[in-house]
Amino acid sequence: MECTHSPSSHITDSHFYSQGYTTAEARRVFCDFRRLQRWLDVEVALANSQAKLGMIPVEAAARLEETANLNCLDSDAIKQGIAETGHSLIPLLNEWQRVSGPEASRFIHYGATTQDIQDTAQSMELKEIFQIFKRDLDQIISELIRLAAEHKDLVIIGRTHGQHALPTTMGLKMAIWLDEILRHTERLQESENRVPASQLFGGVGTMAAFGDRELELLALFSSRLGLIQPTTAWHTARDRGAEFLSLMAMMTGTLAKIANEICQLAKDETGELEEPFHMGKIGSTTMPHKRNPELCEQVVVLARLVKASTSLGFEGLINEHERDYRAVRLEWAALVDASLYTCGALSLMKNILQGLVVRPDRIRRNLTASACLISTEALMFLFGDKIGKQAAHQLLYDASMASRESGKPLLDLLVDHEILNQHFSQESIQEAIDPSRHIGIAPQITDQVIAKARLWQRDHSQLAGVFSPTCPLQNSDRRCPAFTAKEKN
Repeated sequence: MECTHSPSSHITDSHFYSQGYTTAEARRVFCDFRRLQRWLDVEVALANSQAKLGMIPVEAAARLEETANLNCLDSDAIKQGIAETGHSLIPLLNEWQRVSGPEASRFIHYGATTQDIQDTAQSMELKEIFQIFKRDLDQIISELIRLAAEHKDLVIIGRTHGQHALPTTMGLKMAIWLDEILRHTERLQESENRVPASQLFGGVGTMAAFGDRELELLALFSSRLGLIQPTTAWHTARDRGAEFLSLMAMMTGTLAKIANEICQLAKDETGELEEPFHMGKIGSTTMPHKRNPELCEQVVVLARLVKASTSLGFEGLINEHERDYRAVRLEWAALVDASLYTCGALSLMKNILQGLVVRPDRIRRNLTASACLISTEALMFLFGDKIGKQAAHQLLYDASMASRESGKPLLDLLVDHEILNQHFSQESIQEAIDPSRHIGIAPQITDQVIAKARLWQRDHSQLAGVFSPTCPLQNSDRRCPAFTAKEKN
Protein backbone atom coordinates (compact mmCIF):
# COMPACT_ATOMS: atom_id res chain seq x y z
CA MET A 1 0.00 0.00 0.00
CA GLU A 2 1.39 3.39 -0.98
CA CYS A 3 1.64 5.95 1.84
CA THR A 4 -0.42 9.02 0.96
CA HIS A 5 0.46 10.94 4.14
CA SER A 6 3.61 12.76 5.15
CA PRO A 7 6.14 10.02 6.04
CA SER A 8 6.54 9.58 9.82
CA SER A 9 8.99 6.76 10.36
CA HIS A 10 10.32 7.90 13.73
CA ILE A 11 8.16 6.89 16.67
CA THR A 12 8.06 10.46 18.02
CA ASP A 13 6.51 11.62 14.72
CA SER A 14 4.05 8.75 14.43
CA HIS A 15 0.51 9.80 13.55
CA PHE A 16 -0.76 7.08 15.87
CA TYR A 17 1.74 6.47 18.68
CA SER A 18 3.79 9.63 19.21
CA GLN A 19 1.74 10.64 22.27
CA GLY A 20 3.24 7.70 24.15
CA TYR A 21 6.79 8.88 23.46
CA THR A 22 6.75 12.66 23.54
CA THR A 23 4.47 15.70 23.40
CA ALA A 24 3.37 17.91 20.54
CA GLU A 25 4.91 20.83 22.42
CA ALA A 26 8.33 19.18 22.50
CA ARG A 27 8.10 18.17 18.85
CA ARG A 28 7.50 21.81 17.91
CA VAL A 29 10.72 22.83 19.66
CA PHE A 30 12.69 20.60 17.29
CA CYS A 31 10.59 21.21 14.18
CA ASP A 32 12.80 21.25 11.07
CA PHE A 33 11.50 24.64 10.05
CA ARG A 34 11.99 26.12 13.50
CA ARG A 35 15.58 24.88 13.43
CA LEU A 36 16.30 26.68 10.17
CA GLN A 37 14.48 29.74 11.44
CA ARG A 38 16.64 29.70 14.56
CA TRP A 39 19.73 29.68 12.38
CA LEU A 40 18.41 32.79 10.67
CA ASP A 41 17.59 34.35 14.05
CA VAL A 42 21.14 33.73 15.23
CA GLU A 43 22.51 35.27 12.03
CA VAL A 44 20.32 38.33 12.62
CA ALA A 45 21.55 38.64 16.20
CA LEU A 46 25.10 38.55 14.85
CA ALA A 47 24.37 41.18 12.20
CA ASN A 48 22.61 43.50 14.65
CA SER A 49 25.41 43.13 17.18
CA GLN A 50 28.00 43.90 14.50
CA ALA A 51 25.98 46.90 13.34
CA LYS A 52 25.80 48.30 16.87
CA LEU A 53 29.59 48.06 17.14
CA GLY A 54 30.07 49.69 13.71
CA MET A 55 31.40 46.54 12.10
CA ILE A 56 28.74 46.46 9.36
CA PRO A 57 26.26 49.13 8.13
CA VAL A 58 23.12 49.57 10.23
CA GLU A 59 21.03 49.61 7.03
CA ALA A 60 22.39 46.21 6.01
CA ALA A 61 21.54 44.70 9.39
CA ALA A 62 18.02 46.13 9.20
CA ARG A 63 17.49 44.65 5.74
CA LEU A 64 18.81 41.28 6.86
CA GLU A 65 16.44 41.26 9.82
CA GLU A 66 13.54 42.15 7.52
CA THR A 67 14.18 39.20 5.21
CA ALA A 68 15.42 36.60 7.73
CA ASN A 69 12.21 34.68 7.80
CA LEU A 70 11.80 31.18 6.43
CA ASN A 71 8.49 32.23 4.92
CA CYS A 72 10.50 34.41 2.57
CA LEU A 73 12.59 31.55 1.29
CA ASP A 74 12.10 28.60 -1.04
CA SER A 75 12.31 25.55 1.24
CA ASP A 76 12.46 23.18 -1.75
CA ALA A 77 15.51 25.03 -3.08
CA ILE A 78 17.14 24.78 0.35
CA LYS A 79 16.47 21.05 0.50
CA GLN A 80 17.86 20.52 -3.00
CA GLY A 81 20.87 22.67 -2.20
CA ILE A 82 21.71 20.60 0.88
CA ALA A 83 21.57 17.44 -1.20
CA GLU A 84 23.80 18.93 -3.91
CA THR A 85 26.39 20.68 -1.74
CA GLY A 86 26.45 18.33 1.24
CA HIS A 87 26.50 21.45 3.41
CA SER A 88 23.87 22.03 6.07
CA LEU A 89 23.88 25.84 6.14
CA ILE A 90 25.08 27.34 2.83
CA PRO A 91 21.86 26.59 0.88
CA LEU A 92 19.87 28.46 3.53
CA LEU A 93 22.27 31.40 3.34
CA ASN A 94 22.08 31.38 -0.47
CA GLU A 95 18.29 31.66 -0.36
CA TRP A 96 18.54 34.44 2.20
CA GLN A 97 21.02 36.28 -0.05
CA ARG A 98 18.59 36.02 -2.94
CA VAL A 99 15.81 37.89 -1.12
CA SER A 100 18.03 40.35 0.74
CA GLY A 101 19.62 42.12 -2.22
CA PRO A 102 23.29 42.65 -3.07
CA GLU A 103 24.05 45.45 -0.61
CA ALA A 104 22.80 43.70 2.51
CA SER A 105 23.72 40.15 1.52
CA ARG A 106 27.42 41.06 1.53
CA PHE A 107 27.22 41.03 5.33
CA ILE A 108 25.45 37.72 5.82
CA HIS A 109 27.37 35.30 8.05
CA TYR A 110 30.08 37.92 8.48
CA GLY A 111 33.06 36.30 10.20
CA ALA A 112 31.22 33.34 11.72
CA THR A 113 31.72 29.68 10.98
CA THR A 114 28.82 27.32 10.41
CA GLN A 115 29.19 25.61 13.76
CA ASP A 116 28.99 28.98 15.54
CA ILE A 117 25.50 29.45 14.16
CA GLN A 118 24.30 25.89 14.61
CA ASP A 119 25.67 25.40 18.12
CA THR A 120 24.18 28.69 19.24
CA ALA A 121 20.81 27.74 17.77
CA GLN A 122 21.00 24.37 19.50
CA SER A 123 21.54 26.20 22.80
CA MET A 124 18.37 28.17 22.07
CA GLU A 125 16.51 24.90 21.55
CA LEU A 126 17.78 23.54 24.85
CA LYS A 127 16.81 26.77 26.57
CA GLU A 128 13.21 26.12 25.53
CA ILE A 129 13.48 22.55 26.76
CA PHE A 130 14.80 23.80 30.11
CA GLN A 131 11.62 25.86 30.47
CA ILE A 132 9.42 22.84 29.74
CA PHE A 133 11.35 20.74 32.25
CA LYS A 134 11.07 23.38 34.97
CA ARG A 135 7.36 23.84 34.42
CA ASP A 136 6.62 20.12 34.39
CA LEU A 137 8.79 19.40 37.43
CA ASP A 138 7.00 22.21 39.26
CA GLN A 139 3.67 20.53 38.50
CA ILE A 140 4.99 17.12 39.54
CA ILE A 141 6.24 18.65 42.78
CA SER A 142 2.76 20.08 43.43
CA GLU A 143 1.17 16.67 42.93
CA LEU A 144 3.70 14.96 45.20
CA ILE A 145 3.18 17.59 47.90
CA ARG A 146 -0.54 16.93 47.72
CA LEU A 147 -0.16 13.15 47.83
CA ALA A 148 2.46 13.12 50.60
CA ALA A 149 0.37 15.46 52.77
CA GLU A 150 -2.84 13.51 52.13
CA HIS A 151 -1.27 10.17 53.05
CA LYS A 152 1.19 11.35 55.69
CA ASP A 153 -0.28 9.12 58.38
CA LEU A 154 -1.36 6.18 56.22
CA VAL A 155 0.61 3.24 57.63
CA ILE A 156 1.79 0.73 55.04
CA ILE A 157 4.08 -2.28 54.85
CA GLY A 158 7.65 -1.24 54.20
CA ARG A 159 9.42 -3.66 51.88
CA THR A 160 13.10 -4.42 51.41
CA HIS A 161 14.45 -6.85 48.80
CA GLY A 162 10.82 -7.30 47.71
CA GLN A 163 9.87 -8.74 51.11
CA HIS A 164 7.82 -7.39 53.99
CA ALA A 165 10.16 -5.51 56.31
CA LEU A 166 8.89 -2.91 58.82
CA PRO A 167 5.99 -0.44 58.99
CA THR A 168 6.30 2.91 57.25
CA THR A 169 3.82 5.39 55.76
CA MET A 170 2.63 6.07 52.25
CA GLY A 171 3.37 9.74 52.90
CA LEU A 172 7.03 9.00 53.60
CA LYS A 173 7.32 6.87 50.47
CA MET A 174 5.99 9.79 48.44
CA ALA A 175 8.13 12.30 50.35
CA ILE A 176 11.21 10.34 49.30
CA TRP A 177 10.07 10.63 45.69
CA LEU A 178 9.51 14.34 46.22
CA ASP A 179 12.92 14.89 47.80
CA GLU A 180 14.62 13.20 44.86
CA ILE A 181 12.70 15.37 42.38
CA LEU A 182 13.74 18.47 44.34
CA ARG A 183 17.39 17.50 43.92
CA HIS A 184 16.82 17.28 40.18
CA THR A 185 15.46 20.83 40.17
CA GLU A 186 18.69 21.95 41.83
CA ARG A 187 20.72 20.12 39.22
CA LEU A 188 18.55 21.61 36.48
CA GLN A 189 19.16 25.13 37.78
CA GLU A 190 22.90 24.56 37.97
CA SER A 191 22.93 23.04 34.50
CA GLU A 192 20.95 25.95 33.07
CA ASN A 193 23.78 28.20 34.21
CA ARG A 194 26.29 26.20 32.14
CA VAL A 195 24.66 24.47 29.18
CA PRO A 196 22.83 27.01 26.94
CA ALA A 197 25.88 28.98 25.80
CA SER A 198 26.47 30.97 22.64
CA GLN A 199 29.21 30.09 20.16
CA LEU A 200 30.98 32.77 18.13
CA PHE A 201 34.67 32.03 17.76
CA GLY A 202 35.24 31.48 14.05
CA GLY A 203 37.02 28.71 12.21
CA VAL A 204 39.46 27.52 14.89
CA GLY A 205 38.26 29.41 17.95
CA THR A 206 40.45 32.54 17.70
CA MET A 207 37.79 35.08 16.59
CA ALA A 208 40.36 36.30 14.05
CA ALA A 209 37.72 37.42 11.51
CA PHE A 210 35.94 39.83 13.87
CA GLY A 211 38.41 42.70 13.98
CA ASP A 212 39.52 44.29 17.23
CA ARG A 213 36.23 44.24 19.22
CA GLU A 214 35.81 40.50 19.42
CA LEU A 215 34.88 40.11 23.07
CA GLU A 216 32.49 43.07 22.96
CA LEU A 217 30.80 41.40 20.02
CA LEU A 218 30.57 38.07 21.85
CA ALA A 219 29.05 39.74 24.90
CA LEU A 220 26.48 41.68 22.87
CA PHE A 221 25.62 38.65 20.72
CA SER A 222 25.12 36.44 23.77
CA SER A 223 23.01 39.05 25.54
CA ARG A 224 20.73 39.53 22.54
CA LEU A 225 19.97 35.81 22.48
CA GLY A 226 19.72 35.41 26.25
CA LEU A 227 22.51 32.83 26.28
CA ILE A 228 25.54 32.29 28.49
CA GLN A 229 28.71 33.97 27.23
CA PRO A 230 31.40 31.26 27.05
CA THR A 231 35.04 31.90 27.83
CA THR A 232 36.43 29.82 25.00
CA ALA A 233 35.18 28.10 21.88
CA TRP A 234 33.39 24.82 22.56
CA HIS A 235 33.48 23.48 19.01
CA THR A 236 35.23 20.36 20.32
CA ALA A 237 34.42 20.78 24.03
CA ARG A 238 31.10 18.95 24.13
CA ASP A 239 30.77 18.50 27.89
CA ARG A 240 27.68 20.72 27.93
CA GLY A 241 25.74 18.28 25.79
CA ALA A 242 26.98 15.33 27.83
CA GLU A 243 25.92 17.08 31.03
CA PHE A 244 22.42 17.78 29.73
CA LEU A 245 22.01 14.21 28.54
CA SER A 246 23.19 12.91 31.92
CA LEU A 247 20.71 15.16 33.69
CA MET A 248 17.87 13.86 31.52
CA ALA A 249 18.92 10.28 32.25
CA MET A 250 18.85 10.97 36.00
CA MET A 251 15.50 12.76 35.86
CA THR A 252 13.79 10.07 33.83
CA GLY A 253 15.45 7.43 35.99
CA THR A 254 13.67 8.87 39.02
CA LEU A 255 10.38 9.07 37.15
CA ALA A 256 10.83 5.43 36.13
CA LYS A 257 11.59 4.44 39.73
CA ILE A 258 8.30 6.05 40.82
CA ALA A 259 6.41 4.45 37.93
CA ASN A 260 7.92 1.05 38.65
CA GLU A 261 6.95 1.29 42.33
CA ILE A 262 3.37 2.02 41.32
CA CYS A 263 3.49 -1.02 39.01
CA GLN A 264 4.73 -3.22 41.84
CA LEU A 265 2.08 -2.02 44.29
CA ALA A 266 -0.64 -2.39 41.63
CA LYS A 267 -0.16 -6.17 41.34
CA ASP A 268 -3.38 -8.07 42.03
CA GLU A 269 -1.96 -9.71 45.15
CA THR A 270 -0.99 -6.29 46.55
CA GLY A 271 -3.48 -3.80 45.09
CA GLU A 272 -2.35 -0.78 47.11
CA LEU A 273 -1.86 1.68 44.24
CA GLU A 274 -3.17 1.96 40.70
CA GLU A 275 -2.45 4.32 37.86
CA PRO A 276 -5.41 6.29 36.44
CA PHE A 277 -8.07 4.15 34.77
CA HIS A 278 -11.11 5.07 32.68
CA MET A 279 -13.80 2.95 31.14
CA GLY A 280 -12.81 2.10 27.60
CA LYS A 281 -9.14 1.62 28.46
CA ILE A 282 -8.33 -1.94 27.32
CA GLY A 283 -5.55 -4.07 28.76
CA SER A 284 -5.68 -7.16 26.54
CA THR A 285 -7.25 -8.57 23.39
CA THR A 286 -7.52 -12.00 24.99
CA MET A 287 -8.10 -11.23 28.69
CA PRO A 288 -10.92 -8.70 29.08
CA HIS A 289 -10.39 -8.39 32.86
CA LYS A 290 -6.88 -6.89 32.58
CA ARG A 291 -6.13 -3.37 33.88
CA ASN A 292 -2.48 -3.11 32.93
CA PRO A 293 -0.23 -0.30 34.30
CA GLU A 294 0.78 0.70 30.80
CA LEU A 295 1.33 4.40 31.55
CA CYS A 296 3.82 3.48 34.25
CA GLU A 297 5.47 0.89 32.04
CA GLN A 298 5.85 3.50 29.30
CA VAL A 299 7.68 5.85 31.67
CA VAL A 300 10.20 3.07 32.28
CA VAL A 301 10.52 2.56 28.51
CA LEU A 302 11.24 6.25 27.99
CA ALA A 303 13.83 6.30 30.77
CA ARG A 304 15.66 3.43 29.09
CA LEU A 305 15.56 5.22 25.74
CA VAL A 306 17.00 8.37 27.33
CA LYS A 307 19.76 6.34 28.97
CA ALA A 308 20.62 4.82 25.59
CA SER A 309 20.90 8.30 24.06
CA THR A 310 23.09 9.49 26.92
CA SER A 311 25.94 7.19 25.96
CA LEU A 312 26.21 9.09 22.66
CA GLY A 313 26.87 12.26 24.63
CA PHE A 314 29.92 10.66 26.18
CA GLU A 315 31.06 9.49 22.76
CA GLY A 316 30.82 13.10 21.64
CA LEU A 317 33.39 14.19 24.22
CA ILE A 318 36.13 12.66 22.08
CA ASN A 319 37.03 15.10 19.27
CA GLU A 320 40.02 16.01 17.17
CA HIS A 321 41.93 19.26 17.02
CA GLU A 322 39.92 22.50 16.77
CA ARG A 323 36.78 21.20 15.11
CA ASP A 324 35.24 17.85 14.38
CA TYR A 325 31.66 17.41 13.19
CA ARG A 326 31.29 13.86 14.46
CA ALA A 327 30.26 15.04 17.92
CA VAL A 328 27.86 17.66 16.56
CA ARG A 329 26.06 15.18 14.37
CA LEU A 330 25.71 12.80 17.33
CA GLU A 331 24.14 15.62 19.36
CA TRP A 332 21.66 16.44 16.63
CA ALA A 333 20.20 12.99 17.17
CA ALA A 334 20.97 12.28 20.84
CA LEU A 335 19.95 15.60 22.37
CA VAL A 336 16.78 15.76 20.33
CA ASP A 337 15.71 12.18 21.02
CA ALA A 338 16.50 12.38 24.73
CA SER A 339 14.70 15.72 25.08
CA LEU A 340 11.62 14.38 23.30
CA TYR A 341 11.54 11.24 25.44
CA THR A 342 12.09 13.21 28.65
CA CYS A 343 9.24 15.57 27.83
CA GLY A 344 7.10 12.50 27.17
CA ALA A 345 8.04 10.94 30.52
CA LEU A 346 7.33 14.16 32.41
CA SER A 347 3.94 14.50 30.74
CA LEU A 348 3.00 10.90 31.54
CA MET A 349 4.12 11.25 35.16
CA LYS A 350 1.99 14.38 35.62
CA ASN A 351 -1.05 12.43 34.43
CA ILE A 352 -0.21 9.42 36.57
CA LEU A 353 0.19 11.44 39.76
CA GLN A 354 -2.86 13.58 39.11
CA GLY A 355 -5.06 10.49 38.85
CA LEU A 356 -3.14 8.09 41.11
CA VAL A 357 -5.47 5.78 43.00
CA VAL A 358 -4.48 4.97 46.60
CA ARG A 359 -6.44 2.09 48.15
CA PRO A 360 -6.43 2.44 51.98
CA ASP A 361 -8.65 -0.64 52.46
CA ARG A 362 -6.18 -2.91 50.65
CA ILE A 363 -3.31 -1.28 52.46
CA ARG A 364 -4.92 -1.93 55.85
CA ARG A 365 -5.82 -5.49 54.90
CA ASN A 366 -2.25 -6.26 53.85
CA LEU A 367 -0.95 -4.51 56.95
CA THR A 368 -3.18 -6.49 59.30
CA ALA A 369 -2.19 -9.79 57.73
CA SER A 370 1.51 -9.02 58.18
CA ALA A 371 1.32 -6.98 61.38
CA CYS A 372 3.23 -9.41 63.58
CA LEU A 373 5.95 -10.18 61.04
CA ILE A 374 6.70 -6.53 60.31
CA SER A 375 6.83 -5.76 64.04
CA THR A 376 9.66 -8.16 64.82
CA GLU A 377 12.14 -5.32 65.30
CA ALA A 378 9.93 -3.76 67.99
CA LEU A 379 9.31 -7.18 69.55
CA MET A 380 13.02 -7.88 69.61
CA PHE A 381 13.66 -4.78 71.71
CA LEU A 382 10.64 -5.48 73.89
CA PHE A 383 11.72 -9.07 74.58
CA GLY A 384 15.36 -8.02 74.82
CA ASP A 385 14.65 -6.00 77.96
CA LYS A 386 13.97 -9.31 79.72
CA ILE A 387 16.04 -11.94 77.91
CA GLY A 388 18.72 -9.91 76.10
CA LYS A 389 18.71 -8.58 72.54
CA GLN A 390 20.65 -11.42 70.90
CA ALA A 391 18.53 -14.06 72.63
CA ALA A 392 15.40 -12.19 71.53
CA HIS A 393 16.70 -12.04 67.94
CA GLN A 394 17.32 -15.80 67.92
CA LEU A 395 13.92 -16.52 69.44
CA LEU A 396 12.12 -14.37 66.87
CA TYR A 397 14.19 -15.79 64.04
CA ASP A 398 13.31 -19.35 64.99
CA ALA A 399 9.64 -18.50 65.46
CA SER A 400 9.43 -16.56 62.18
CA MET A 401 10.99 -19.39 60.18
CA ALA A 402 8.66 -21.88 61.85
CA SER A 403 5.69 -19.67 61.00
CA ARG A 404 6.72 -19.47 57.36
CA GLU A 405 7.25 -23.23 57.07
CA SER A 406 4.13 -24.30 58.98
CA GLY A 407 1.74 -21.56 57.93
CA LYS A 408 0.84 -20.99 61.56
CA PRO A 409 0.52 -17.29 62.52
CA LEU A 410 3.65 -15.93 64.19
CA LEU A 411 1.56 -14.33 66.92
CA ASP A 412 0.22 -17.72 67.96
CA LEU A 413 3.73 -19.12 68.18
CA LEU A 414 4.88 -16.22 70.32
CA VAL A 415 1.88 -16.30 72.65
CA ASP A 416 2.47 -20.04 73.22
CA HIS A 417 6.23 -19.68 73.70
CA GLU A 418 7.34 -20.97 77.11
CA ILE A 419 10.05 -18.36 77.72
CA LEU A 420 7.87 -15.42 76.67
CA ASN A 421 5.00 -16.64 78.84
CA GLN A 422 7.19 -16.05 81.86
CA HIS A 423 7.51 -12.32 81.12
CA PHE A 424 4.72 -11.16 78.81
CA SER A 425 0.96 -11.45 78.59
CA GLN A 426 -0.88 -12.08 75.35
CA GLU A 427 -2.31 -8.57 75.58
CA SER A 428 1.12 -6.94 75.86
CA ILE A 429 2.40 -8.85 72.84
CA GLN A 430 -0.77 -8.04 70.88
CA GLU A 431 -0.39 -4.37 71.73
CA ALA A 432 3.27 -4.41 70.70
CA ILE A 433 2.51 -5.58 67.15
CA ASP A 434 0.35 -2.60 66.26
CA PRO A 435 2.22 -1.30 63.15
CA SER A 436 1.15 2.30 63.80
CA ARG A 437 3.31 2.23 66.94
CA HIS A 438 6.44 1.55 64.94
CA ILE A 439 6.60 4.17 62.18
CA GLY A 440 9.23 6.23 63.96
CA ILE A 441 9.22 9.86 62.84
CA ALA A 442 7.89 9.12 59.35
CA PRO A 443 5.17 11.84 59.57
CA GLN A 444 7.70 14.42 60.77
CA ILE A 445 10.13 13.56 57.97
CA THR A 446 7.27 13.85 55.49
CA ASP A 447 6.31 17.27 56.88
CA GLN A 448 9.92 18.36 56.61
CA VAL A 449 10.14 17.42 52.92
CA ILE A 450 6.78 19.04 52.17
CA ALA A 451 7.94 22.25 53.84
CA LYS A 452 11.15 22.17 51.82
CA ALA A 453 9.19 21.65 48.59
CA ARG A 454 6.78 24.49 49.35
CA LEU A 455 9.69 26.78 50.10
CA TRP A 456 11.28 25.81 46.80
CA GLN A 457 8.03 26.53 44.96
CA ARG A 458 7.74 29.90 46.62
CA ASP A 459 11.23 30.87 45.50
CA HIS A 460 11.51 29.10 42.15
CA SER A 461 8.08 28.30 40.74
CA GLN A 462 8.29 28.85 37.00
CA LEU A 463 6.02 29.78 34.13
CA ALA A 464 2.57 30.31 35.57
CA GLY A 465 1.22 30.46 32.03
CA VAL A 466 1.36 27.78 29.38
CA PHE A 467 4.70 27.52 27.61
CA SER A 468 3.91 26.94 23.97
CA PRO A 469 6.62 27.15 21.33
CA THR A 470 5.15 27.50 17.87
CA CYS A 471 6.21 26.58 14.38
CA PRO A 472 7.01 29.77 12.41
CA LEU A 473 5.52 28.47 9.19
CA GLN A 474 2.18 27.92 10.93
CA ASN A 475 2.04 30.94 13.19
CA SER A 476 4.42 33.57 11.92
CA ASP A 477 2.97 37.06 11.68
CA ARG A 478 5.95 38.24 9.66
CA ARG A 479 5.48 38.03 5.90
CA CYS A 480 8.02 39.40 3.47
CA PRO A 481 6.84 40.76 0.11
CA ALA A 482 8.53 37.98 -1.84
CA PHE A 483 6.67 35.26 0.07
CA THR A 484 3.34 37.10 -0.09
CA ALA A 485 3.66 37.45 -3.84
CA LYS A 486 4.56 33.78 -4.19
CA GLU A 487 1.45 32.84 -2.17
CA LYS A 488 -0.77 34.92 -4.47
CA ASN A 489 0.64 33.15 -7.47
